[in-house]
Amino acid sequence: MKLKFMRDVDILLGGFIINILNLFFIFRFNKKKPNPPRERVKNILVIKFFGLGSILMMTPALRGLKALYPNGKIHLLTFERNYKFCLKIKCIDHILTLSPKSFWEFSIDVLRNLVRVWSIRPTVVVDAEFFSNFTSLLSLLSFSKVRVGYHLRQVARGKSLTHQVYLNTHHHVNHVFYSLVAALGAKYEDIKLNDINLDIPHSGDIESCFKKLNVPEHSQIVVVNPNASDMSSLRRWPASHFVVLISELANKYPENSFVFVGNEQEKQYVENITQKIKLSNVISSAGLLDIDEYCGLLYSSNLIITNDSLPTHIASAYNKDVVVFFGPETPEFYGPLTSNSICFFENIPCSPCLIVFDNKAEVHCQDNICLKQLSPEKVIKSVEEKFFQNEPILIHKN
Repeated sequence: MKLKFMRDVDILLGGFIINILNLFFIFRFNKKKPNPPRERVKNILVIKFFGLGSILMMTPALRGLKALYPNGKIHLLTFERNYKFCLKIKCIDHILTLSPKSFWEFSIDVLRNLVRVWSIRPTVVVDAEFFSNFTSLLSLLSFSKVRVGYHLRQVARGKSLTHQVYLNTHHHVNHVFYSLVAALGAKYEDIKLNDINLDIPHSGDIESCFKKLNVPEHSQIVVVNPNASDMSSLRRWPASHFVVLISELANKYPENSFVFVGNEQEKQYVENITQKIKLSNVISSAGLLDIDEYCGLLYSSNLIITNDSLPTHIASAYNKDVVVFFGPETPEFYGPLTSNSICFFENIPCSPCLIVFDNKAEVHCQDNICLKQLSPEKVIKSVEEKFFQNEPILIHKN
C-alpha cells in the first residue's frame, strides 16, 4: 500500500471510528488508571511502525521500560520491512510484524497479530506513534489495563488511553519517547538519554561489505546518503548539490573513498549522482549491501554525510562524525546526538513543515526551497574546516 493511502485511511476511517469511541470514553473511562505492581508486569507491547530512525531513538525509552519492569519482556509491533534492523536492538525481546504490501494482506496480518497479542496478554501497551488512529485502536483492542500514548488536542486519538502524554516537540525526540515511560513512573535521571543501543557489526559483515565495494579493509571511508525515506522525498538535499560537494571533496582528498548508499529502490537515483562525478574514489553501493553490511559500512566510516534519515541516528549510536541536512524537519527534534556533528538548517519561515499536528503530510509544499537554498559552497567550507583541516578524518575512529 502507498503511504498516502495508509495516511488517508487512517485519517478518514480511523478518525471516524476514534471519534465515536471518544464519546464512550469521555463518560466511562476518563480517569487515569493506577500503575501495576512492577514485579507483576511480564509482557509489554510497544507499537511503532514508521521510521527506523525513530525506533532507534526509542532505545533509551526501551531501556527505561526494562529498568521499570525488570521481569517484563518487550514485544515490538512494527512493519515487516523493519524486522531485520530491529533484530540489532537487543533491548527488544520479540518482534511482531505487519505487512503493508496490500490492503487484504495487511488486514489478515492485523487479525493474526491481535491473536498473538491476546495470547501474551500484555499488562502495559506503549503506543509510540505520534498521530496514528490505527495504533490507538490496536492499543485499545489489546485489552491491556495500562495503555500509554500521545494525546493532542489537535487530533482525535488519545481519549481511550489510561496514561495520556502531551507531545512536546520542543524537546529532542529521544526525550519525547522517554516521556511515555516517565508517565508510568520512570525517572529521567535513571537513564542516559543520549546512549542509543545498536549492535556492533560482526567483523565478517564488515569484511563482506569491503569485499563487495572492492576497497581494502581499513580504508578511509566517507559515507554519503543522498536519499530520504519514502515518508518524504522533500527531505532530500538536491542531487546537483551532492554532485558539487562530493566532486570537490573527492578531488581534494583522494586518500578517502566516498561511498554512496541506498536501497534497491534508490539505486537509480544514487547512480545518476555518482555517474556525474566520474572519479575513481567515488563508489555507489546502492542495492548492494544487506542491513548488516550497511551497518558495518557506517561503523567503519570516518565521516557520514546524509539527509535527515536513518544514517543520522546510526551515527549517534556508533558515535560517528556526521553532517546532516535539515529543512522540512528540524535538528532540535531529530538532530544527531554525537558530539562531533554539523547540522545545516536554514530556518526559513515555512520550515519545519513536516509536523505531527498535520500528520507529517507534505501536501502544502511542492518545492523544498529550505534545502535548495543551502549552497554546496557553504557546506564545503564548513565541512572542510571541521573535518578535513582542523581535525583530519585520516584517523580511523571506532
